[in-house]
Amino acid sequence: MSKNKEETENIFSVSLDDLQQEAMRIIGRKLNNEEIYKASKGIEAGLSFDIETVFKTVIEESVK
Repeated sequence: MSKNKEETENIFSVSLDDLQQEAMRIIGRKLNNEEIYKASKGIEAGLSFDIETVFKTVIEESVK
């Protein structure tokens, strides 16, 4: 089954540029490769933490 553009469009994303801009703001420098790897794993874990609850809540709130 093919999906149209709307079905495959990202709703939320974090780019490497976003991460580096936040690093500059928070610690005053860009992250190195090891730090980027650790940060990306942390972002992934944080964003996927209990995603079922997030989906349930936002969908229910959206249809009110």
